[in-house]
Amino acid sequence: MNKSFLNHVGKLLRHPVFLCLASFAICFVLAFLLFFPLKPFARQLEQLAKKQGVELQITTPRILVPFGLGAKQLKLSHPAIEHAPFQLQNIDLRPLWLSLFGNNQGIRFELNALTGEIKGTAYRSGAVQLDLSKLQINEPLGEQLPLSLEGELRTGTFNGVLPLAGKNQSRLQLEFSQLRVIGMKNIGSSDDILQLGRLTCAAEAKGPLVQISNLSATGTAFDLKGSGTLRVGRTPANSSLNLSLVLTPKAGLDPMLKDLLSLTKKPQPDGSYQLSLRGAVSRLRIN
Repeated sequence: MNKSFLNHVGKLLRHPVFLCLASFAICFVLAFLLFFPLKPFARQLEQLAKKQGVELQITTPRILVPFGLGAKQLKLSHPAIEHAPFQLQNIDLRPLWLSLFGNNQGIRFELNALTGEIKGTAYRSGAVQLDLSKLQINEPLGEQLPLSLEGELRTGTFNGVLPLAGKNQSRLQLEFSQLRVIGMKNIGSSDDILQLGRLTCAAEAKGPLVQISNLSATGTAFDLKGSGTLRVGRTPANSSLNLSLVLTPKAGLDPMLKDLLSLTKKPQPDGSYQLSLRGAVSRLRIN
């Protein structure tokens, strides 16, 4: 490299004006880290969420270097949804620097939930990109059924614009593994676990209407294929699902369940059963 160029750079770095600017920048960063009113800011976020009908609790907010915000834990809940607060851990929010020079500022984020990882980007316009990985599922299947669903959301992606309203469009892909229904003995089965295996889902949304184009499950008990629609409301009671399903029993299906299935539906020539899952999300029924 040209020696005179290096000498010129060295003189520039020692110039009083450069040293003053560097000192100012360092002091500004230190002041931001030391004196930013983080706890009042977190309380303002909680109040803003409350005005939107969402209960938000932020635990241990902190400044991240360089220029990021984080928290040890967030708890989210909605009074109209009967579910334990959804917990997010190790939240890391940082600006997308180039977006700050335009009218559509954005952030990138990383966090943990359900022992898995969620990361992505979000913009002022509502555009959101999400990547989900290894989220552990353990959910009851409703008050009417003494059953629970367990498994892993192995991978998931979401690309679209929130909220799901108006002309906003979105795409969603999910892949679950080791899905199983626990508590089958409570409804007369000889086995307490119904293995659902691997399930994949692809869907597209336009406004509140989600078109489920491909739903497929493969397990030891049966194979399942389906498609339909989900209309998203403010709560599960205001959301409706309409799915058409084709279920093909396999050797691993409990004989009692197979007999029950044959009593409720007439099998097709290939041995499969055509079913539908319809109703409000909080009160689904199988026909």
